[in-house]
Amino acid sequence: MREFQHTVQDESIKEMDLLPTKAFKIQVFDVTDKVMDRVYQKEQRKARLFAKGLRSGIAVPAMISFFVLGASLTGYAASQYLEFRNSKGDVVLNTAKADEPTDFAKTYSRLLNAYSQQVKDQLQPGEYAAYYIKDDFMNNADRSNPIKFEYKQGEFSSFNSLQNEIKRTHAPRLDSPSHLPNGYRFDYGYVYPAFMYPKFLQNKEYRTLADELIQKSKTAPAGEKLLIKKLSWEKADFTAARYVKGSDYVSISITTLTPDSKLTVFQNDRDAAEKLTIKGTAAYYIKSGEISGASITSKNRLGWKDDDHHLLYEIYDNPSSPLVKQDLVKIAEDLLTSH
Repeated sequence: MREFQHTVQDESIKEMDLLPTKAFKIQVFDVTDKVMDRVYQKEQRKARLFAKGLRSGIAVPAMISFFVLGASLTGYAASQYLEFRNSKGDVVLNTAKADEPTDFAKTYSRLLNAYSQQVKDQLQPGEYAAYYIKDDFMNNADRSNPIKFEYKQGEFSSFNSLQNEIKRTHAPRLDSPSHLPNGYRFDYGYVYPAFMYPKFLQNKEYRTLADELIQKSKTAPAGEKLLIKKLSWEKADFTAARYVKGSDYVSISITTLTPDSKLTVFQNDRDAAEKLTIKGTAAYYIKSGEISGASITSKNRLGWKDDDHHLLYEIYDNPSSPLVKQDLVKIAEDLLTSH
């Protein structure tokens, strides 16, 4: 299954974290694309987006007002992380070192991925489903969010068909960049459904859905652990596209954010993080400090937050990519210019 990388956590949804404080901190943000965050739905979606191997990424350059600390556009030491502030002085985006996942978190993540794949195997491309897991370990670990969600992405192999899907689902708009690295071509893209049940158990419709599936689980045949209900959906809040040249790729994602979102972008302690100004917009650039290893998800990452339209843009490549910072900057300039 081909998916994208997402390495952002939305601090505005921490109240939806899966497990008790510090008990469950999955490092899904050094991930595999969708995106996007320590909030159950966004966590789940972005953890899957993380690996080609994904919430829930149009900017108006001069409109985003960030304080760029130090006023320098040179590289920062890896041990020094970045902060971006709005016109009020509030931190709206920062970079940080991802916590090492606990054994408990690894077990939970492994089981959730396995159940998630079983659900996905029963869906057709473009179908979205809610499901309940009849598993005491999973439910005790995640009492606030008994119902999980899965989407089997429909991949669009032509940019025109992706554009039609974006329009149909009101997903974040994506214009194809005109300054792609030499030899790169559009491979595929997709959108991801917007989450329909904010605040989970505080949402009446979510509670009704949970009651329905939990009751069904009580009369389900022995050994049947997954109770699934397909959902109708119309609106998407995430758009992604991948461009390839041989085995190398560069991906673009645009994620719809909740107003006043505070984002954390994870990096490891060997990465070099740098603040850039592109077409008047403050952006972060992170270059991987490692040459090889399972923890590497991309060589270059560049992104920015569009507070006026509540969007997060991310551009990233594969770990062995031949691209350099300027290649991603040119793509960013196209995206910023197009809006």
